[in-house]
Amino acid sequence: MRGHVYPMAGDTAEKAERSAECEPGGFMEDTEKNYGREIRATWEKQPDSFPDFLMKNAHLFPVNEPWQKKENEAFVQEFSKRVQKKLRQKPKDRELQNEWEQEIEQEFTEFLEREKILNLSEWMSPVLLNAFKCETKYFVHRVRSFDDTLTPAQIWQTLRNYFIYAMIVDLQGEEQHAGDPILAYSLLYPYTDNYIDDHQISIQDKEQYNRMIALKLKGESAAPQNALEEKTCRLLDMILEPYEGSAKKKIAGTLLELLEAQNNSIRQQKTDITEEQILEISMWKGSTSVLADYLFATTKWTEYEENFYLKFGFILQLVDDLQDIDEDRKSGSRTLMTEAEKQQKLEQCTNRLLWFTWNVIREFNPINSLLKGFVLKYCVEISLMTAAVNQQFFSEKYLKALEPYLPFSNDFLKKMKKQKK
Repeated sequence: MRGHVYPMAGDTAEKAERSAECEPGGFMEDTEKNYGREIRATWEKQPDSFPDFLMKNAHLFPVNEPWQKKENEAFVQEFSKRVQKKLRQKPKDRELQNEWEQEIEQEFTEFLEREKILNLSEWMSPVLLNAFKCETKYFVHRVRSFDDTLTPAQIWQTLRNYFIYAMIVDLQGEEQHAGDPILAYSLLYPYTDNYIDDHQISIQDKEQYNRMIALKLKGESAAPQNALEEKTCRLLDMILEPYEGSAKKKIAGTLLELLEAQNNSIRQQKTDITEEQILEISMWKGSTSVLADYLFATTKWTEYEENFYLKFGFILQLVDDLQDIDEDRKSGSRTLMTEAEKQQKLEQCTNRLLWFTWNVIREFNPINSLLKGFVLKYCVEISLMTAAVNQQFFSEKYLKALEPYLPFSNDFLKKMKKQKK
């Protein structure tokens, strides 16, 4: 596995180029508007009633008994304490650091083997699970090698995107590979997202930073002005260099669309945007982000799959917006979730998200259909968990309706949220 890097030399590059020539350009042609209309129409037709598919599909969403929740809670607390203690004990000596890293990796390996929350070992074959673990370990090693000043929280940020990519790789029936494009793309998150989300930095500075990225993606001269811009340019080179011809153009075009979506997301801090514009911003920001993961995961791109991953990205964006609702309210950033909360319709909006997730993923036919059930279960449950963690925005009746399907009790989630503050 370690030797499998992703540069698309030889026939891999040719396959990607042929795929880019044969398939629609995603966001690069008139299909952009068609995709947008379809995502919007699919979202708007979802019911806002409580998702009764939870009780009708007990094989995917079994009721968790109180004793099971207690076991899960004890397991997570024990794991969290051990890892946090080890993170505080990072040695300064380089040789001792290697040993320390191996101990942390072993903790995560044991977690995957013992956990009964995601039950990854039940959904993935030993071969797939081992490939996932090996490439994740290799990915983290490469992240640290690129920038050893990254904090554990920033490394986790890169991993969150890598896990989405790894999930797509398995759905596509491809081999796990932590190559340059996905490494660099995932590393952009702690640099660009945190910069854009920092409310202490002026909109003018953010727009200048994004203009520099746009020049780089267009193949024009871009002179970095500081260390952040230098790192960003290096990462963009790592993403684009393995690709050639129309495949390279498609990748760069998708990243330009993501950049434009990010520029538009800055407007979410303004008070004069409409609900329709808020939906548009959320849709493109999440959709383009996951579309890029898909393009890095395989070279055999199809319009059908692009269409699905655009919707999948919108799902993950809405989950993020639900997770960040408190912070967004305080900062004045307007999202579908903050608007729904203002109108006292957050429960209906969350229900719509759950129905959208259920219907979109259930109707998709991936190459590796064995993993589809896990993706469906995971995405629904992460939405349930995110709602339960933000208990102050939901009625007691609603939280009680969700609780049977959660791996933890509402009291435990409330306690864990307080501990994080």
